Amino acid sequence: MISSKNIFYHELIGLEIKIVDSSDSYLIGLTGIIIDETKKTFLIQTNSNLNGKSTEKLIQKDVSVFQFKVPSGTIVEIDGKILLNRPEDRIKKRYKKI
Repeated sequence: MISSKNIFYHELIGLEIKIVDSSDSYLIGLTGIIIDETKKTFLIQTNSNLNGKSTEKLIQKDVSVFQFKVPSGTIVEIDGKILLNRPEDRIKKRYKKI
């Protein structure tokens, strides 16, 4: 089960995401669902308010702070700089206790 203490060791694809801080002010407040992840980026699917169609946005990890909604409903806030590695390598990396 994904929690705030072990989110680094789990797959993030499929989780709801919100950008709460970024060096690019256009991205702040953007919400969606992660559909792909690479070493330095998230590809998220967002809903456009204008026509109801979804769009895809490529977001750099290192310039933003993210909020993830885990399946239990808990909100977890993580600086994107911590996530700068390949998803498959996250399990090998040691993290400080939160």
